Amino acid sequence: MPASALIQEIILENFMSYEYSRIPFNPGLNLVCGPNGAGKSSILLALAVALGQTYTERSRRLSDLIRRGKDLGRVSVVFDNYPHDGRRPIPSVNSDTLVLSRYLNRDGTYWHEANNRTMTKGEVLRLLGRLSINPDNMLIIMHQNMIDVFGAIDAHERLKLIEEAVGLHEYREHILEAREKLSHTLSEEESIRSLLEKAQETLRYWEGEYGRFQRKQELGERKRELEPEYAWAKCIRQEEAAGNLQSKLDGLRSELGEIEGELEQSSKRGGELETKLRELEFGLDAAYQKLITHERAQAEAGARAKLIESFNASLRSVAEVGLSELLGHLEVELGRANEGLKEAGERANEVKSELVRIKGELEKTQETYVNSRIHIAVLGFRRELLERDISSAQSELRRARRELEQLEGEARQVGARVETERKPQEVLDELKLTNIQLASLADVSPDVERMYLSYKGTLKELEAKAEVAAANRKRALDELELRKQRWTNETNNLIREVKTSYTEILKRVNASGDVNLMNAHDIDEAGIELLVGFKGAEPQVLNAYTQSGGERTTALMCFLLALQQQIQSPIRAIDEFEAHLDPRNREAILQGIIEFMRSEETQYIVITPGQLVSVEGVPNVITVQNIAGSSQVKVAA
Repeated sequence: MPASALIQEIILENFMSYEYSRIPFNPGLNLVCGPNGAGKSSILLALAVALGQTYTERSRRLSDLIRRGKDLGRVSVVFDNYPHDGRRPIPSVNSDTLVLSRYLNRDGTYWHEANNRTMTKGEVLRLLGRLSINPDNMLIIMHQNMIDVFGAIDAHERLKLIEEAVGLHEYREHILEAREKLSHTLSEEESIRSLLEKAQETLRYWEGEYGRFQRKQELGERKRELEPEYAWAKCIRQEEAAGNLQSKLDGLRSELGEIEGELEQSSKRGGELETKLRELEFGLDAAYQKLITHERAQAEAGARAKLIESFNASLRSVAEVGLSELLGHLEVELGRANEGLKEAGERANEVKSELVRIKGELEKTQETYVNSRIHIAVLGFRRELLERDISSAQSELRRARRELEQLEGEARQVGARVETERKPQEVLDELKLTNIQLASLADVSPDVERMYLSYKGTLKELEAKAEVAAANRKRALDELELRKQRWTNETNNLIREVKTSYTEILKRVNASGDVNLMNAHDIDEAGIELLVGFKGAEPQVLNAYTQSGGERTTALMCFLLALQQQIQSPIRAIDEFEAHLDPRNREAILQGIIEFMRSEETQYIVITPGQLVSVEGVPNVITVQNIAGSSQVKVAA
């Protein structure tokens, strides 16, 4: 921060006990002194109010700070904005001075102006922030009794005030930013993880549904395959049935042809047998006639022989009478009769034999003829049956072909011809099962695939985001650790430097002490602990139970002096630092302030009610008196 960004003067108008006063300030130490009630603290309060500080003495309202009898008050701080090395301390203001004013109205309203341009309080604070001036930090502007407050506040809050004053607050802010970033990253990662888990759970559901959808698709495809297969299986089976009927018809016709051929042959053979029977019967009749003739001849020959033999016997009885010649002649005749009888018998036997033969042949021929007639009758019956079968087969074939034609028409409507060896019933059973399975999947939405692919894509995106979030978390953790380490290093360096100055300044008041950084590993619990020991006593933690009020104030002022070289604000102010100090320690502290501020290019405003014994080296001494209810300011060389 350029050393020239300092206060040139403070202008008070109708502010508390001031009607109108211009209070000039120089670089370095500015001592404001005067008796109690003169209006010294009002100057510091005016500075705080002009800079937008929310603190007012005893928590009075801003309207209570307006001079009695007036309705409008104003406090102005004139900053030096003269260029140094070609650059102004406040580059946004193209003027050698910046007049920052605050107007106070009796009705409680107020407003800010900068070089006569109205500004909001936020704009004022941002402007002062660029100058490293925080009017609400008690280490920059320390009103009455704030030394005790600084000593009594929590060690953690004390560290935060110091960090803000010396410019280390950015390291804390960086840690908080990194922690917030980490928290956001963790929250984002947790959110993504939660979304990922939900997406995974949802995807598992849709995976199951998509599996059912695929199964439905497969079953639908299978159904589309089975339907033409079933239709053509019926055609193929009908073709086979028609083919079988045609084969059967051809077989019947062939068999009918064979039967008709055999019947023709059998009829021809029957005719021949019938002719032969007639011939045999005729021959049998002729043989019977011959037999009768021969038997008759035989009978006649036998009778003649018997007659001759009887006659011969009669003759023999009278042969003695002289009939020997006749007997001889009868013997001859008898021989001839016996020979004729024998010949007739032989011929009769021959005819009998012939008759037996003809009878046998006739019987055999009759049997053959009867069998032939039976066979012809059977063949005729078989022909009738075959003709009926052929007629039935032709009807069946025509019906089968009509059904086949109808099935082929239906099958073509279903799809192209499908060759299959399965029976229609087998295909139908599978088709029924497929339809049942499809029915069980009827609730599967056609949007399943889109939803599944959508959630699958979402899951991939979330997985990618989860990887990014994990990487971000690691980077955020690394960044947080790095910023913690930087804060720890810078804070430890500050503590070491301040500790050295603190112990040196304590020696001026015959004391020793230490400065410790507590809980450095945890920024939320970290704090600055002050220790002090007077008159050779071992340093103890600074608190109201161990040291007296004067000892605490002395130790705190020593610490504040040790801290001055680290504070970045170009202006600092303290009101009545000597509270509770004995004269010797007050003089030692004041001399310390004077010595420390000799080489400083910053401004230090010290308000003291006590008498000034030696003010050599003080560039600006301002005295304040209250005359007739109005504070008056005088600058002493």
